[in-house]
Amino acid sequence: MSCRAPALPLDPLIDRWPAGKVIHRIHDTRFEPVHFHPGSDTSGQPCKPSRFAPIRDRLEHLVPHLYGGATLDCALFETVFHDVPVDAPSKFVDLDTFARHGHSQLIPQRELRLIDLTSVGLHRLQVPKEELITSPARDYRATARWAEALHHCCPEADGLVWMSRQHDRDLAVLLFGDRVSPDDLIGSRIGGPLSRNLALRDSVLAAALKAGIEAN
Repeated sequence: MSCRAPALPLDPLIDRWPAGKVIHRIHDTRFEPVHFHPGSDTSGQPCKPSRFAPIRDRLEHLVPHLYGGATLDCALFETVFHDVPVDAPSKFVDLDTFARHGHSQLIPQRELRLIDLTSVGLHRLQVPKEELITSPARDYRATARWAEALHHCCPEADGLVWMSRQHDRDLAVLLFGDRVSPDDLIGSRIGGPLSRNLALRDSVLAAALKAGIEAN
């Protein structure tokens, strides 16, 4: 099922992420925990599409973004295990690919207003989960158009929240970098990069074991 274009006007449901509620990130440790992706590559071209990025504001400026999850496992499945096919006969992740990645925690210093893309919010927007949340990577340009339309129609929204496709017992979030400032977040690294962080490696291996994924 391909993702349809958003039918304007949109009337999204707004959820609240309380101040102090941790957001977990797995990210390249060359960057700070509160670093927002600029939406472009080093040449200034829009980055490779993900589910809800890159997007542009009404003035056609790229909107920086930051992905995270409600738990460490959610963040791991949205990064390290993101591209592992669910129905593959054998599943493998080369952890050397993520050697420079580490675990950070972000603590919002204010309440965040997030557009609800869980089942209730999707009902309100009249778009099936299969189109917007669980659709394959080939639909990312279409799903990013939804994020862009929601950004335009809801100027009070700080980002999006949905049930993670990869770890659907937890919430995933995307923050809009033109509305959430790094000063709104306190970021801390939990150990170093995966290549020398035994606690993080143990967490990765434990998550992989539960999902039947070989990781080394």
